[in-house]
Amino acid sequence: MGALQSLIRLRPALLSVVCLAALPVLGQEKAPVLPTVTGFMCPKYPDKAESLALQGTVKMQVTTDGHAVSGVKLISGDPLLAPSAIKNVRTWKFADHTPITFIVEYDYVFWGRFKRDPVTKCDARLELPSRVIVSRETPLRL
Repeated sequence: MGALQSLIRLRPALLSVVCLAALPVLGQEKAPVLPTVTGFMCPKYPDKAESLALQGTVKMQVTTDGHAVSGVKLISGDPLLAPSAIKNVRTWKFADHTPITFIVEYDYVFWGRFKRDPVTKCDARLELPSRVIVSRETPLRL
């Protein structure tokens, strides 16, 4: 009977150890696999925003239908920058994938003009599909 009593006493402790070991696995969500962008128009800095020396980030929730952008919801961003980002993201085409919704950020900054990328032919930094950085020289203000 001594072995059985020892097992009964150990059972709560053993159950606790198993539960604690499972917590990291249960708490982890698999990161969604973002679709591959296969086509797009090069993003441009909005003229009015550039002339006003306006910088900022536009954050959007983008939904795809498995081939193209099917919906865009503005999360945050300046009203002079947001329309340009929304218009540009709507040009994206994707390799076939399961429809998905994800966050995209467009950063409009004055870090100087980026060198034109020989592959994309754009002078913006494209970290597709999650981030786009469009940069210009700081405009002279009189």
